[in-house]
Amino acid sequence: MNHRSSSIARLPTLLAAWFATLALALSGPAHADGLGGRFEVRSADLGLKEGVYHLNARLDLPITVAVRQGLADGVPLSLQLELSIERGRRLLPNATVANLVQRYHLQYNAVSARYVLRNINSGDQESFATVDEALARLSQIRDVPVLDKSFIESGPHYEANVRAKVDYGAVPLTVRILMFWVNDWHRESEWYTWTLQE
Repeated sequence: MNHRSSSIARLPTLLAAWFATLALALSGPAHADGLGGRFEVRSADLGLKEGVYHLNARLDLPITVAVRQGLADGVPLSLQLELSIERGRRLLPNATVANLVQRYHLQYNAVSARYVLRNINSGDQESFATVDEALARLSQIRDVPVLDKSFIESGPHYEANVRAKVDYGAVPLTVRILMFWVNDWHRESEWYTWTLQE
């Protein structure tokens, strides 16, 4: 048997070994080393300014070494903040008054050597020298206009709910295959609920 025939005969064995290695990597400690820790909305409120309610929220966004490295390599991180405001009713389910989805996109720009945080809804963006500065800013949601006060009636009980999601949706499939910890970039917090004060 010549060298070429020998290589072809060994191909199924090599493929099996490659898949076994990939499966081991996906199930090993590297996969767990992603968005570690508890991901949650720590606090939130709606402040009234000039007749408009503005959302403020503080998030726990724990980031481990693997995610920091991914960001440094240009892999984007997307944050989605969902807010709902409901009017309480005694005999019926709560009535939805407003729903809002606020989106943010964080990515390293190799040309400027800065981490760029963009508000997808407004188009505003900020840049930071370090990933820690960018993540600290992303964890503090400030003054997001959500609802005109005219939609809130005097008397009824209103409840506000907010939760956060971190996603890797913008990462190409070919990159996801190489990122063994990528599942840890898809996280969803519990709902944070409070009573809206008029």
